[in-house]
Amino acid sequence: MEVDSCLVPIFIEAAVPKQIKQIGTGIFLDFQSAPFLLTAAHVTDEMGIGRLLVPTINGLSEIEGYHAHIDLLPELTRSDDSVDMAYFRLTSDFARSLCSYFYPLIGKTELLTSSLELGVVSVVGYPASKAKRKASKFTSELAYYRGVAADQEVYDLHDFLYDENIIVHFHNKRAVNPENGKSINPPSPRGVSGGAIFSWPEGHEVSQDWSKPKLVGILHSYKAKEGLFIGTTLLPYFAAIQLGSMKGFGGVT
Repeated sequence: MEVDSCLVPIFIEAAVPKQIKQIGTGIFLDFQSAPFLLTAAHVTDEMGIGRLLVPTINGLSEIEGYHAHIDLLPELTRSDDSVDMAYFRLTSDFARSLCSYFYPLIGKTELLTSSLELGVVSVVGYPASKAKRKASKFTSELAYYRGVAADQEVYDLHDFLYDENIIVHFHNKRAVNPENGKSINPPSPRGVSGGAIFSWPEGHEVSQDWSKPKLVGILHSYKAKEGLFIGTTLLPYFAAIQLGSMKGFGGVT
């Protein structure tokens, strides 16, 4: 199974203005034999203005399950949040409905002690520009962005922690095809928030074999001017899930 089959586009159905649009990406994950959808907190913040929907066997359906995220102090905004983490512990029935189009990632993850260990990585998600609507049917498609992990100087410069965050060099205007080195014009990363950061093993830096990379983090930001993707390692997510487990995930089964 290819690891990118766990990526799920996230839509919002807003009342004002009345519309449905794609706003982010989630990662369908089996963790400790329970189904989860991992994403960025600024994506789930949108629940304040509408319902979050994902594709299921029943069409676009509202996400069902226990939702958790990190609250901010009143004087802070989500842009001040270097972790920007949220997840859903999905109900079992809803997870089964997702399996019509997606497959939960089982294993194929790596808990980093330091992002400085990374080499070549890929950021994968659903850019908003690829979302299309024809009548009542919505479609989208994945985009793949491959870059090189940053060194400690970049973390220090932008005030991020390499044991908590992942920074990847990627300039949209300088992008090249990893197979032939030719210039490409990738879609804008808007909408890829909550998408996956996969690490390629040594010797497979330009591979297209998606059975090889492991999930190491979740994307939350793209700094276009600096050419940097920024995400969070899996450790804060798994720690938050353990806390949710202590609360019984609000009774979700």
